[in-house]
Amino acid sequence: MKMIKACIILIIVALSGCTSDTSGRALGSLERDRITLSAPASEVISAIKVSEGQTVAAGDILLQLNTQIADAKVRQLQADVAAKSAQLAELQAGARSEERLRASSQVNEVKAHLLDAEQRLERTKALRQKGLIGQAELDSAKAQRDSAAAQLKQAEESLLQLTNGTRPEQITQAQAILAAAQAALEAQQKIRDDLTLKAPIAGRIDISPWHVGDRVSIGTVLLTLMSDNDPFVRVYLPQNRLAGLHIGSELNVDINGTKLTGKIRNIRADPVFTPYNALNQRDRANLMHLTDIVFAPSAIDTLKNIPDGIVVEVMLP
Repeated sequence: MKMIKACIILIIVALSGCTSDTSGRALGSLERDRITLSAPASEVISAIKVSEGQTVAAGDILLQLNTQIADAKVRQLQADVAAKSAQLAELQAGARSEERLRASSQVNEVKAHLLDAEQRLERTKALRQKGLIGQAELDSAKAQRDSAAAQLKQAEESLLQLTNGTRPEQITQAQAILAAAQAALEAQQKIRDDLTLKAPIAGRIDISPWHVGDRVSIGTVLLTLMSDNDPFVRVYLPQNRLAGLHIGSELNVDINGTKLTGKIRNIRADPVFTPYNALNQRDRANLMHLTDIVFAPSAIDTLKNIPDGIVVEVMLP
């Protein structure tokens, strides 16, 4: 009989716990923005400038990957840009004066040959009319005259090409080739610069698991940086308590015994199932919405020395 009474009492206590009003507060944690820095290439770590827990400013060098291969590629593309630039300059400058003088001399020389061939042809025609030579000699003289005329036309065209300079289409093409080479160089310089990991913002080094000499793959997380920005509370709020809450609503927050008032910055639209750290008897089966709560600037000094991840209580209206 005593055993039966004890069981009944336990059941009543359990049922009372399930129906007790524990939804008046929600559990969350104090957070700061976390930034992960990943390896931009598969390389060897050549230097690590920081250690875990160290405070850094924006722009500080944190870690250095080996740049030997990247430097060689940059030098190769720099040489290619120099070659393309010289080719464009040559086209823009046109022919040298010496080349034009040489082409002009060739024209004069061919003109002289043509004049001599025409005179020889006239003499050959006269001799043929008198019957002193055969038809073959006349045909040969005509062929020499025609050959000299063709050579003169070719020489004059070469001189005209040197005198007129490069065609605009050729210069445009060379400019496009140079621009492509310069773009490839800038891209490779960016790849080389990315091998030097710098702090994007001020903060504190949270995780630095690697050592000098380690070879890492592309995309490997090398460092985790905790932001120095204002802390906020991240809490899961029950879906059935969101009716009276919206962005900008004020909520009372208990952080390690410190009572503060914060404002809702964001409420995730998509619900999730209740996470383990927010379980209680009433809300165990509820859907929850991840919510961020921020504080007024006057409360920042109070939160400055409170560590990340500490559990907080949010009082629901």
